[in-house]
Parts: sequence; structure tokens; C-alpha cells
Amino acid sequence: MGIRTSATTRLLRAAFGLRFAMARLTRLPVLGKGMEKALFDQDDMFYLPRDHTVNVAGTREIEMGVEVRPENVMLPSQVIDHFLRRSRYIFIMNTCMCRDANDCHDYPHDLGCIFLGRGTTRISPDMGRHVTADEAIEHMRRAREKGLVHLIGRNKIDSVWLNTGPKEDLLSICNCCPCCCLWKMLPQLSHGIADGVTRMPGVEVNVTDRCTGCGRCVEERWCFVDAISVRDGHATIDERSCRGCGRCAERCPSGAVEVTIVDTEFMERAIDRIEPLVDLTAQ
Repeated sequence: MGIRTSATTRLLRAAFGLRFAMARLTRLPVLGKGMEKALFDQDDMFYLPRDHTVNVAGTREIEMGVEVRPENVMLPSQVIDHFLRRSRYIFIMNTCMCRDANDCHDYPHDLGCIFLGRGTTRISPDMGRHVTADEAIEHMRRAREKGLVHLIGRNKIDSVWLNTGPKEDLLSICNCCPCCCLWKMLPQLSHGIADGVTRMPGVEVNVTDRCTGCGRCVEERWCFVDAISVRDGHATIDERSCRGCGRCAERCPSGAVEVTIVDTEFMERAIDRIEPLVDLTAQ
């Protein structure tokens, strides 16, 4: 298994730099459909905004300039905790393949993806280890502390390169940085594939009148999918492109970008969307 793992890793590193060119190929009528079927068939994933960037509609209060949240307010990261608590198998990768392949210098390589489901029993032990739910929750907490954004769902390309069997046997939870995330290629992908990666249910991102038009959001490439632009002195969010990660809200010096969870039942809707994708209790 070690030999195969090394070969797979080398292949991934070599292919990573070509991902944007390969993504553009998915827009070709015949080849694109073949690539979609082979690598992205029935994908369903969404990004979760970073907890501290969100305003859950109707629950946020400001007292003496300090944000206060009622203790019973659910936050996006709890969606992840739910599935970690529920899964029979939890596998943590030793390294983030994207950051490793891209030689990332800004974010830690050791905070790799987590995979759930019986497909994890087929992942080479050279790549990581099975852990308890508590260990996985701590891993995700560390990822958030380092500024990484969670992505959860069924991603067929993971079951292909990891050779874990049917796509229905593997659920992916990624810890993404803005510079190396595989899905930076979303703007180049065909709409059929790109639409399989969305924002979390119930999330809205808006630019308020506090925007000064400074342009830092564009110049510093805060958005990993280029969903934000400045027009007529005011920042604008492209609703189709935005995946609701919350990085722009986190960095805006004017506090002009707001990430709002407009559906107070977002937790239930997020769980209902993910649960049918993979049987996490299967032996």
C-alpha cells in the first residue's frame, strides 16, 4: 500500500498545477460530460461560513459595541459536529493534499481532510488514521482557529483517487484555505459540475452602505472564487458565484459585508441535505 500511496501522491502533485486547464475542459460538450460522470457525478457539497462571521437573523444583539449571542443559538460548525458524532468511521488525513501539492506557506499542512463512512476502511493507513469523534471535533476546532473554512458533502473525486468504492460510501469534510483550495477552479468548471458546490442552506451575503469602495476585497483577492467586485465605488457580490465562506466579512476594514443565516432552521435543513448522501452508520 505504501508504494501505491506514494505514486498517488506524486500524481496528485503533478496534476494539481493543471487543475484550472482541466476544469476548462469540462465546458467542452462531449469531453465535459464524460469528466462529469467519471469524477463529479451527483456531487453535493456546501461551504460553511466561519462561525464568528455570521449573524443568525433575529438573534444578534450589540451591547456597548460587543456582539452578544444567546447561548442557544446554533452555529455552522455544529453541522460538522453532528455528523462526526453520528459516523461509525472517522478518518483524518495526515496532510492536506491541496496545500501540500501547492506548497502552501500560509496555512498548516497537517490539518487535512476528514472522511466519514465505511469507504474509509479502504483508505491506506499510510495516509492517515481512524479517530474518535472527540478527536475529530478537536481537529476541526484547530482548523477553524487557523482560519480554515469547512466544506462538507459527497465528492466523487475523493472516492476515485482514494479508491474507496462507491461514492455513496464516503462523506468528505475539507478544511480549506483561500490560496490552495481545489475548488478555486469553480469559475472554470461547467455549470453542471460547479452547481454541485454551493453555500450552506439559509446563508445570505450582502454588502451594506458601510462600503467605502476601497477595493481591497478585489486587490487582495479575498474571495477564492472571485465573487466580489467593485462597481461605481461600491463592492458587489455575485450571487451565483458566492459560496458564503465569510472571508470577505472577516477581512473588510469597514465591516461592510454581512453574512446572515436567514433561516433559523438552517441546522435541520443542512442535516437533511447531507444525511441521504452517505450511510454513516453502515458497517
